[in-house]
Amino acid sequence: MGESERTRERSARRVARAAAGFDLVATACLLPGLETRLLAALAEADAALGLATPSPPLAPIGLLLANLAGALGVLWAWVRIARPWRELVAADAAARCAVAAILVGAIELRGVTPVLYAFVATELLGAAAQAWALPRLPRRS
Repeated sequence: MGESERTRERSARRVARAAAGFDLVATACLLPGLETRLLAALAEADAALGLATPSPPLAPIGLLLANLAGALGVLWAWVRIARPWRELVAADAAARCAVAAILVGAIELRGVTPVLYAFVATELLGAAAQAWALPRLPRRS
């Protein structure tokens, strides 16, 4: 492997780890004790933008599901930080597109706050960054 190939691979791994690091912080906000702060911050942002989207309290089962999603998200992020492998980067890029679609559906069809379009943007930017990284990462044998 030549020096330029090694440099391209290192850059791609940095991109993959940066995306995972962002996810680590974002999904940690869904862990117990932090999820209610995140929900409050979203409601405050909605109000500050004058959107007035209804924000009913989340039922205990909803909080549990948020906590589970947070725990799984944190674990998935740690795996990708430790092992920024091509296959994991590809899976995460696809998952980001799916999450973006789910968020758009929730906003457009269920009346969830449009503030979440900021998360749609980060998901699509992360997918694009990882699509850039993919051809620069070697296939595992």
